[in-house]
Amino acid sequence: MFLKFSSAPLIFNSILLISFSVSVNTFVEIEYINIIFYVFFHLTFIYFLFYHYHYSFYLLSFLYGIFYDILLLDIIGTHLFCLTVLVSLYILFKKYLFLLSSYQVSITILISLISILFLELIFAFLFNNIYFTFLQMAKFLIFSLIIFFPSIYIFNRLDR
Repeated sequence: MFLKFSSAPLIFNSILLISFSVSVNTFVEIEYINIIFYVFFHLTFIYFLFYHYHYSFYLLSFLYGIFYDILLLDIIGTHLFCLTVLVSLYILFKKYLFLLSSYQVSITILISLISILFLELIFAFLFNNIYFTFLQMAKFLIFSLIIFFPSIYIFNRLDR
């Protein structure tokens, strides 16, 4: 009943806010919850960007990027840069992305998700001198693959 009266942007913004809130809270006992919601936030952001683009995404990427940087790294730069570059690349390649089939868009979203997560780790190392391990990269990759297919299915259902 709730889904019938609400719009897709409101639902996706709510999902972004909830997944952001859970991912920045540190559940020390259950570390994987933070990682799952961190990956889910990025997946939701990329899906929302592909299917519901609006120029307000620059504001969203700016705000979420700054808040992620402040709350997770205490230094502004890494998330802000990556999310803003993601939105800019989408605008640059938007006319080509419209030509893709739904399967190709799904693969593009998955590749974008994995790329943005790895780029954030690399930029955190380069800009902020924060070290990462292969295990951390593997966790991101594994959780991305596990979360991807059910999330895309749910997102497609929410869009209808």
